[in-house]
Amino acid sequence: MRFSNSRGTVTAELVLALPAVLLIITLAVAAMSLQFTKFQLIGAAAAIASAVARGEAPEVIDNLVDGAGERVEFELEELEDSICVKLTVDAPLAGIEIGFMELVEKQCARASGQ
Repeated sequence: MRFSNSRGTVTAELVLALPAVLLIITLAVAAMSLQFTKFQLIGAAAAIASAVARGEAPEVIDNLVDGAGERVEFELEELEDSICVKLTVDAPLAGIEIGFMELVEKQCARASGQ
């Protein structure tokens, strides 16, 4: 029995399948990276909204905004009985700055004393 042709077949299949596997792994890492960034935005927006609603000092709020990240845009919205904070960031895909996806998170907190 001769098996010399089967070695070449396995190598060819590996060469064809490897780029697809690497693409799937890269997409999975990118999705996890974006989800992690989204969770950070949720926490930061909730903390900032709560601090503003409690009437914290501006320095405390500035520290929370700075802690959210260097590329995070901050927007404050005052409603009748609540304070809403909207954070926006252009997150790099897969941690590589070849492409960006805009992530937006809005959290509200009931204003104290109203």
